[in-house]
Amino acid sequence: MGTIALFPLQSAGQLAQPGGELRSPKQLNYRSLAGQLNARFRVHLSPREVVELKLLKAQLAPPIPGRPGHRPPRDAGNEKFSLVFSGPKEALLASAIHQFENQDLGRFEMYIGQIGTEDTERVRYEAVFNQPMS
Repeated sequence: MGTIALFPLQSAGQLAQPGGELRSPKQLNYRSLAGQLNARFRVHLSPREVVELKLLKAQLAPPIPGRPGHRPPRDAGNEKFSLVFSGPKEALLASAIHQFENQDLGRFEMYIGQIGTEDTERVRYEAVFNQPMS
């Protein structure tokens, strides 16, 4: 499984929307990302090297019920979800923070890690979020 996944771009001028406008990282939440199911995401490894991933799955974690007499966890009000992507086997991505670009969401950075077993043609990656509700 992956880990916390979303970071604003500091050196590249924050999150850029299509057309160059800045986008707040808080706008990238479960609803906006799940709305991109089956969409393509370009992962920029360098100015000339780009790998295309497809968003296969967006899964929202169920809320944890409160227990009488116990304090709720610190992240009880957070939005918790995961994203699963598929990419080409011949262009393996390291488990790391990568720069992503999507036609509707613009540019942002996200941590992904490889999951599962490799099939003959595709590799799967996962990003896991635990962030305050926007």
